[in-house]
Amino acid sequence: WRLNYKIGTGACGTVFLENIQIPGMKGPELWAVKRIPRSLPNFTFERYEAEVKNLQALAGHEWFVSLNSTYQDTHYMYIAMEYIPMGDMSQSFKAGYQWNESDAKVVIKQLLHGLAIMHKEGITHRDLKPENIFLCLPENQSHVLQVKIGDFGTSKRIPPSNTSTYLKTTTGTQGYMAPEVHDTSQPKTNRVDIWSLGCVLYRMVAGKLLFNDPFEVMKYALTTSASLLALDNIGLSIPGVSFLYDILQPIPEDRPSAEDCLKKAWIMSQASELEYSIGNDLYTRLSNISHRAPNVHSFPDIIANLAVGSSSRP
Repeated sequence: WRLNYKIGTGACGTVFLENIQIPGMKGPELWAVKRIPRSLPNFTFERYEAEVKNLQALAGHEWFVSLNSTYQDTHYMYIAMEYIPMGDMSQSFKAGYQWNESDAKVVIKQLLHGLAIMHKEGITHRDLKPENIFLCLPENQSHVLQVKIGDFGTSKRIPPSNTSTYLKTTTGTQGYMAPEVHDTSQPKTNRVDIWSLGCVLYRMVAGKLLFNDPFEVMKYALTTSASLLALDNIGLSIPGVSFLYDILQPIPEDRPSAEDCLKKAWIMSQASELEYSIGNDLYTRLSNISHRAPNVHSFPDIIANLAVGSSSRP
């Protein structure tokens, strides 16, 4: 890998954009290559291997970022994945943008399809948040939005047949972590992803986090008062508020599974022909983000400009 164009940095490494041409390809492609230092604290080869295996287990399903290749050298481990020009959902929040209910439902329904597949495979994401949810506008399909779940660096796989094993470690991102994640004495299940989904939905429509710190989460968990959720006046219908309240139950066992969520009235109310269709306002916003992103045609010029110092890395 040349690794000369950085597009992101996270807790587990740096992501670079690579121009790939492999014999047999119709043409060059851009891949997103995640480089993970072997010296990274608390990051083991087993964790890298688990991330790769989980990506492989989900290969072929449309709701996940695709794995293209892996590679290792003396100092780093690499995971080459599908490049999504528009990037993650957090890009849509700029300038205080808030999603309307109909557009948000398009995303939530697809995320539920993805979570249902993951959980059936025994995989829990454990860090579902806007930065790990990628948005695509398929070519030749006007106003259609496709959603993909990415970054499985903290994901954990427990075979569904193994009912005696639970997730034990505390991991995730503040603002999206379920109450039981903050309690080291409690076992964790895939219901942590359902809670995170609720926090994502709230962030989309309300334009802010539902919980700003662990103390607010635990206060709600201890009182179980719906009034503490402040779900009024965030742009959701009564069925939407009911759905959100259901998936934000403080007791994990009280939260519905992803498959059960797909049967909820709020999700089922979307007309099939409009299942993945979004409004013009959001479509225009996302199109502008996508058009500004590097693509396979502009990438050589971007690299050439970097080489002469006339442009800078993002």
